[in-house]
Amino acid sequence: MDAEQYFTNLVLAAMVDGKLDEAERVLLEQHAENLRLTSEQAQTILNKVYSKELTEFVKPQSPEARKAAFRAVVRILRADKVLTGKEQRMIKLLGHHMEIPDEKIDAALGPKWDGGK
Repeated sequence: MDAEQYFTNLVLAAMVDGKLDEAERVLLEQHAENLRLTSEQAQTILNKVYSKELTEFVKPQSPEARKAAFRAVVRILRADKVLTGKEQRMIKLLGHHMEIPDEKIDAALGPKWDGGK
């Protein structure tokens, strides 16, 4: 999976509740930097997700990549310290889609989530 698709997955997850708050935006910016995306590339992806031009979440192939993507998505969704109902459903659906064990999904939804370590 290339960096742009990975970032698209993160943006799609962050936007599941229909908004992008400041904490989520900061984490996305950090991910864009880590993925070596330019600010223009990141903004283009954000705009395409906002406009619903990009809507497909792509499943990483390796189990390690799926686990890393799941952890990254959960960190972004939990960034504002509130998990909305839509965000909780997203974590459950994504976890199952990414073949994450149920106990890890439950932990991601719990109040004492440790970052998926």
